[in-house]
Amino acid sequence: MKSLNIFRDLKKTTVVVIPAESGQTRQYQVPSMLWSLSTTFAFIFAGMSGFFAFDYYQLRQIRKSYYRMMIENEGLKGEARVLMGNLDDVKKSLKRVQDYTSKLGELTSLRVQRVTKKTGLGPISEDEYKKIQNSIAPNAEPVNYLPLGLNSDTLTFRPVFDKLKDIGDTSNNHSLDLQRLLASLSQQKTLLNSIPSITPVNGWITSGFGVRISPFTGKRAMHKGLDVASPVGTAIFSPADGVVVFTGAKSGFGNFVMIAHGYGILSRYGHLAENLVEPGQKVKRGEQIATVGMTGRTTGPHLHYEVVVDGRALDPKKFILDASDDWLSL
Repeated sequence: MKSLNIFRDLKKTTVVVIPAESGQTRQYQVPSMLWSLSTTFAFIFAGMSGFFAFDYYQLRQIRKSYYRMMIENEGLKGEARVLMGNLDDVKKSLKRVQDYTSKLGELTSLRVQRVTKKTGLGPISEDEYKKIQNSIAPNAEPVNYLPLGLNSDTLTFRPVFDKLKDIGDTSNNHSLDLQRLLASLSQQKTLLNSIPSITPVNGWITSGFGVRISPFTGKRAMHKGLDVASPVGTAIFSPADGVVVFTGAKSGFGNFVMIAHGYGILSRYGHLAENLVEPGQKVKRGEQIATVGMTGRTTGPHLHYEVVVDGRALDPKKFILDASDDWLSL
């Protein structure tokens, strides 16, 4: 093995190469300045090589992270596409809810229109409608899906947030539509519950509404109700929800009951054998209120039945929706 010895003075540097085996020793003289420059360049080269090697290592790590982020980004894009598809399905479902709401509103409105056209009754007042609407649910407030101060233009998934906001707004609108529908249905239910729409007693009509020959005077006289013949003791039922406002004796009608149903509607019952309700008592449609009798001025056991709207007697048959043709034949 060769050995290397270096001898330096102020002007030059001597490099002595001694062979491992016998041989001639070689000497090389290098100017000191050149030696110093070479050494300096060697250190600089070593430092730069180390720097570039470290930088290359960092670049490789960054490239690995970049590839990993690209894979994750593709996964997020896939999830975003699935989410967008799901949001579209939700929006379609909300559209179907809106369609059903509209159809339900139309059907119930048509039903009430037919009833009110037949009976001559109108809807409740605007104030009462608003009162019902407010009692169901407060108005829906818009929902903010982004924190305050966040710029939506910088969001990666801005289309998703836009779609979510669109669905939220649509949902709020549907909520308001349903609130209005519920208020309308509540209004219509109240109106329908107040209409004396069932037959109050089983029997047959012996005298209808209108001008007739009085069985007592033999002269033409206005008969303001229906006379329904039925055996004594037959049950009489309230034809609608209401509150009893009178029960007792009334001239010409014997035992008498009067019920207020709201919307200016009254029903009146005469010639009763027994009154089963008291003034102020609430009654439901189909609840028994009395029995058929022969009290007052009468030619036989029957119920005298009247319907009065805003102080005017109307034909009770106009209000009855469940009666058979035989019951309404007269």
